[in-house]
Amino acid sequence: LARVQPPALPNVVLSLVESDTRSKFRPARRIQTADGLANRLSCLRRSHERFLRELAPPIESRRQAIRLCEFDWRLEDPGRRTDIARLCKEKCGWQRIRVPHYGPPLGRAIAYYRTSFELDPAMIENRSLFVRFKGADYKAHVFVNGAYLASHEGFFAPFDVDFTCAARAGENQLLVVLENDAILMGNGSWGPDGHKYEGDKIYAATGPGYDDPEVGWHHCPPGMGIYQDVVVESTNTLHISDLFVRPLPEDSRAEAWIEIYNSDVRRLDARIELSVWGLNFRKLVLANKSYPIPGSLGPGVNYLRFAIDMTGFRKWDTSTPWLYQLQAFLKDGEGRNVDAATSHFGMRSFRISEESEPKGAMYLNGLPVRLRGANTMGFEQLSVMRADRERLIDDILLAKACNLNFWRLTQRPVQSEVYDYCDRLGLMTQTDLPLFGVLRRNKFCEAVKQAEEMERLVRSHPCNVVVSFINEPFPNGRGRPHRHLTKPEMERFFAAASQAVLIANPDRAIKPVDGDYDPPSPGLPDNHCYCGWYGNHGLDIGLLHKGYWQDIKPGWHYGCGEFGAEGLDSAEVMRRYYPASWLPQSPAEDAEWTP
Repeated sequence: LARVQPPALPNVVLSLVESDTRSKFRPARRIQTADGLANRLSCLRRSHERFLRELAPPIESRRQAIRLCEFDWRLEDPGRRTDIARLCKEKCGWQRIRVPHYGPPLGRAIAYYRTSFELDPAMIENRSLFVRFKGADYKAHVFVNGAYLASHEGFFAPFDVDFTCAARAGENQLLVVLENDAILMGNGSWGPDGHKYEGDKIYAATGPGYDDPEVGWHHCPPGMGIYQDVVVESTNTLHISDLFVRPLPEDSRAEAWIEIYNSDVRRLDARIELSVWGLNFRKLVLANKSYPIPGSLGPGVNYLRFAIDMTGFRKWDTSTPWLYQLQAFLKDGEGRNVDAATSHFGMRSFRISEESEPKGAMYLNGLPVRLRGANTMGFEQLSVMRADRERLIDDILLAKACNLNFWRLTQRPVQSEVYDYCDRLGLMTQTDLPLFGVLRRNKFCEAVKQAEEMERLVRSHPCNVVVSFINEPFPNGRGRPHRHLTKPEMERFFAAASQAVLIANPDRAIKPVDGDYDPPSPGLPDNHCYCGWYGNHGLDIGLLHKGYWQDIKPGWHYGCGEFGAEGLDSAEVMRRYYPASWLPQSPAEDAEWTP
């Protein structure tokens, strides 16, 4: 490692006088009032309105879907596991809730979610039936009509459960047994008695929180719940299960990666037709072009790739986030339409170069770019859970009003809707695998699986330019090598996770570590610096001001994934929302307490 020294710079005087024609420097107009900010936001809304348009023609869906919103919910009694048959029939002890749903308890706990839905015979006959979860925190075990069907671990990834064999005409019952656990680093002060409970939950920080001032108002508590949509869907036996368009702007082309799922045990013949339209501008690139499939489609997932000529394309960048839409039409062996799906994409490239001098220079569409951004703290996830589209749009535009071009979606992948609007409004993002400090040796393979799930979640979104695998890894497994991976083992995890990501998306830029407490690590160095918060953390604030930095690998650019100063809510917010027990109890106390 080497200490970063401030560069020797010439003494340049910049004129602040706008009439001085010799000066090439024009300071940005400073927003100093609430009205000024409102006006700036209003201007950004108008200038970005065209990028929110939906101009591609709609497709006819061949699927029938039922969104499940109302559930019965209850927690398992501590130390007493209830049998599934009894849970399906019990009338008492349940609360009625709506999904999305998130909250306590923290640590080891089990919650039950139960609902019913109606299926008519047309949804069942010669069809396949799935329950599609967009995200359930943390381990979900799924039962339909009392039959166990599947389990999934991990809070952020979508997953599907085939319940064709358990479906029946009329009323059907869905039961989800949801398990929570303490996190890998330990739940710390969140334990009910202050004990540092440890578990196997892959989780870091910046969740949506919940309405409880002692714990839930923090952005970090590892709660639990079905916090994204649940849909029952009836599809053809042969259907499109995933679409991804890999942009290759340097070659003026793209690749359509199409996954077709065959629920039958037999091989089936099929063919594909593709169209490409402008999504937020009027353009027809490709119209109903038929692509041959090299052989019959076997049971399970079939992976297909087709080339698309994109000559004369409009590029995606932060100023002009132009988007295209791929429309895929699946036909059976007799030429009948059996399924259709869409996916939007942007023609852009992003890379972190190891050939640059220094190494680690970043390029968006072949041009140098610096990521100027901020960490998100869960607010964007709440906007999705509350179906508050306008709030999410405004928060992205407020970032752009502050001259940011980038959000770090801190220490966790988020809902697809967040990426959708960053795509449309031209804000780049970084997505982090939810690891903080350590990785348990017994969760190595699970973490690699979740790295692949993370990439599959974000790969269709041009906004997401980089992924990271761990926040602030600590030396020697945080001093507990009998529990956690050591540095050499952690580097093997980075290699394995990188390969899983690159299989899903060969063009992904990877920064393995954000905030390296055990340097050096592979790739771009990144440090966190809180000398305005923790007191000279990382680097003395005077040295930081002069242009010094922490020790890094020689010959590299470097990043600062987190920095900040300590702050408090305003007195008005405190008085309005804080519990009465937190506030001054007398005028004299209030006078001392008011900032």
